[in-house]
Amino acid sequence: MTTEPIRSLAKIKQMQEHLAKGSDRNALLFKLGINSILRVSDMLSLRYCDIFEPNGTPHKYLTLTEMKTKNSKKIRLNKGTLEALSDFCDKYELEGDDWIFFSLRNPAKHIDYTVSWKFLTKAAKYCNIPHFGNHSMRKTYASYIYSKTKDLALLRKMLGHKSSQVTLRYIGVEQTEIDKAYQEFEL
Repeated sequence: MTTEPIRSLAKIKQMQEHLAKGSDRNALLFKLGINSILRVSDMLSLRYCDIFEPNGTPHKYLTLTEMKTKNSKKIRLNKGTLEALSDFCDKYELEGDDWIFFSLRNPAKHIDYTVSWKFLTKAAKYCNIPHFGNHSMRKTYASYIYSKTKDLALLRKMLGHKSSQVTLRYIGVEQTEIDKAYQEFEL
């Protein structure tokens, strides 16, 4: 099964609310995932100091080296995501090298990919979101950026893809959407 983006804003909201009922940490991972284009493995490895100064002021950019590609990534997080991160860190009194997505069993470690996959896919199933996997969050943000801007070059660069074809396939531009474009646009 290929994971797909969540194409409904109502489903995104439903999943966010469902996750928040169970765990603010899990809800935060989902919020960051659908607002950053980061891979889950990169989000799980984030520490407080990656996002905030010691006094709690957010860094202008989240800068990291992607685990999969080893490429440097520089992201300016949006206001709502920074507020959610700040509130979460304040609530749990995180500082310095503390993991953002810490394990409840052992806060000295972060949760792993499998744990995140389990709670995210369980929530997606509850919300009737088909073909959901950890990559769905990244694909969702990418899909919404593309639907608003139609700027494939920008999106390809944000995702770190080498070709536009890979980017289109990644966000799930399907033949029916291509057919629709041919039918709707006549010069």
